[in-house]
Amino acid sequence: SAMMVILVRHAERQQSGDDPGLSAAGKRRAQLLSTMFARAGVTAMFTSSARRTKDTAAPLATAAGVAPHVIDDDTAKAKAQILGGGACVMVVGHSDTVPEFIAALGGPAVTIEDDQFDRLFVVGTTGAGPASLLAMQYVSA
Repeated sequence: SAMMVILVRHAERQQSGDDPGLSAAGKRRAQLLSTMFARAGVTAMFTSSARRTKDTAAPLATAAGVAPHVIDDDTAKAKAQILGGGACVMVVGHSDTVPEFIAALGGPAVTIEDDQFDRLFVVGTTGAGPASLLAMQYVSA
């Protein structure tokens, strides 16, 4: 069955610490993500084990009433988790993992630069064959 997978990198992070949280700009971006997708019918949310991905997902998780789960480090297992997430899945990852997940879902190659926190991707897939990709930027006015 057809599904949508929304993939974003975590929002702007604090500059120090082993497991940094979000900066003030990152907290604003996480709130923007929540505003954008609170009524989108998100059925599952996945983050990495890093605090910055959990903090990015938190406002939307609260608004949508969906508890985020930590995605597997193994890309094949992560793909299975995503495909089992229902009709509309949100994944908050990293500049290296978001492109990996898009490729695993059958989407085209994408690159996220180290200073880019505003890239947002929507993959449309049936779980088999090539997937469609909508690439966007989300920024505060």
